[in-house]
Amino acid sequence: MPLHRRLFTESSPSRDYTDLRTSPSTSPTRMMSSSLTTYGSPTHQSWDSALNDILSVLRIQYRNDDDVMLFLTDPDKLKQLQYSTAAKMEWNRRVIKEEMDSGIHSPPRSRRIAKEVAIDYIRRYLDGEEERVDMLRKIHILEHDRDDALASLVELEKDLKRSKDDNLRSKVDNTNLKDEVEKLRGDNELLRSDNKELHAESDRTREENENVRSENSALREENRKLRSENEELRAENGTMRTENQKVRSDNVDLREEAGTVRSENLELRRENQSLREENQEVRSENLKVRGNNNALRGENDRFRTNNESLFGENRKMVRENLEFRSREDEMRMLVNVQQDVLGGKSTTHVEVCKEEPAEGSGEEEDEV
Repeated sequence: MPLHRRLFTESSPSRDYTDLRTSPSTSPTRMMSSSLTTYGSPTHQSWDSALNDILSVLRIQYRNDDDVMLFLTDPDKLKQLQYSTAAKMEWNRRVIKEEMDSGIHSPPRSRRIAKEVAIDYIRRYLDGEEERVDMLRKIHILEHDRDDALASLVELEKDLKRSKDDNLRSKVDNTNLKDEVEKLRGDNELLRSDNKELHAESDRTREENENVRSENSALREENRKLRSENEELRAENGTMRTENQKVRSDNVDLREEAGTVRSENLELRRENQSLREENQEVRSENLKVRGNNNALRGENDRFRTNNESLFGENRKMVRENLEFRSREDEMRMLVNVQQDVLGGKSTTHVEVCKEEPAEGSGEEEDEV
């Protein structure tokens, strides 16, 4: 188990914490990441409210424990408990698990879980476990920095070795050139009296040597420029490493956001199931309306066009209910309007039948 997951494992072995204790001085980015993992909605209880509800109960229950009472009466320590990401995430995890198992939200259960998490946090704080975990985390960071420094030293040694090899090659080339110049000088001294043209050739060779030396100096300057550029590239690599660390922290935040999105997807699935049940009720009501329409066939002949348009609107509403959650209220309103229209038509038809029973019976016999 990693060092940052050892928190609160003695009292609850099945718990997993993915972050260390935080305080009001925590950086804004970490507070933002912890707020993303907070479970709750306008109808659910938050960690702060649950903690405030159980503080008085803890003071009464542990009034004989001096260490626990000192923690509960210290406002700074209570703020540390309130802003602790580890405690908040453990409370969220257990509340979500309980609600997934039972299928309902229970504020007393969330307060009970908050009480257990708070007393576990206090026990661990009193035992000094968090300070040890923080020290181990710092040691791990120092080891990582040491490894990076060793890697950079190895790279520097490789660069020095390459530069030494280049210097040795240039020295060998210079010695070869010096040997050739000495040979030319000896030949020139032996043939100076016989051939004046060799003097001119020797002068040319000297000029070429001077050109070669100037080229060597230019190459040395280029090597110096390349070394300076290498140092700039190393500095840029350092900045890139810091940017990679930032990207990794952003990836952690994105994983936490993915967890919240999964929980929202579960809620949307439950809402879709309820919408399907409501659609089944709407369909059963439509079947009843169709039975009434069969009984009132004469009246439906006059209003068949209106009924077909209403059936088309019902089908559209059913599809929109499956796709869009926000159209639920509109569909209910349209179904209620349809029921009101059909109910009004049925009452008007009964009144017409009472006034003209003979005509209505004749029409029904014709339709049969």
